[in-house]
Amino acid sequence: MTTRGSILLVVSFIAFVAIALPLDRSSTPAQQTVLSFLAWGFLGIALALQRPAIRLQVAGLVVLATILECVGSLVWGAYTYRLENLPLYVPAGHGLFYLSALRAASLPWLQRNARTVVIAVTIGATAWMLYGLVARPLPDLLGFVTWAIFMRFIVRGRYPLLYSVSFAMTTALELYGTGLGIWRWSPVLPVLMLPAGNPPTGIGAGYAAMDALTRRIVGRLQATSPIAHIEATTAGK
Repeated sequence: MTTRGSILLVVSFIAFVAIALPLDRSSTPAQQTVLSFLAWGFLGIALALQRPAIRLQVAGLVVLATILECVGSLVWGAYTYRLENLPLYVPAGHGLFYLSALRAASLPWLQRNARTVVIAVTIGATAWMLYGLVARPLPDLLGFVTWAIFMRFIVRGRYPLLYSVSFAMTTALELYGTGLGIWRWSPVLPVLMLPAGNPPTGIGAGYAAMDALTRRIVGRLQATSPIAHIEATTAGK
């Protein structure tokens, strides 16, 4: 995808979220289903314009994110959506979000200024985490834990620019979604009894972890696929 195409995708995703979430604020289950069809249609069109490797990577993340959503929301109750369900647009939203983050991180301006961007996001994330610890009724300990995970990926991860971009995007989306009341984090996580902000300040680390796990899973699937074996054998002749 060209630079212009990447910018168009990111802008379109931002516009879609800016319009869709307020519409879901008072939607019925049927109306929410319509929004879900639109989200999946958007994702399908966006993926059709990508290389096969990117399509597989995004599809892998959608599967992983959906599993985590079911566990985190429906089973664990760490956060709850407005209608106490898992909106069908959420899995598609994860795919659109991840694809937008990948494309944003590939933009030439960000690539040229990667170090500056990573440092700026790291400083901002640290300040946000400290605010969550000292300026809320309960210290945001989940925010602290997830911030520590984010730091680990920034220091030792393979794609610090992508992690920084996705962290900033996640923070903005979480503030927007919880502000509208589309979902809400539990003040204290069930079972762990860990205080959490609404949203947790370091929750943007989630996409760094999902990116790393998705790449590992997809890499193993590609390595063990018959097509990859045939291609490797052919290349060796």
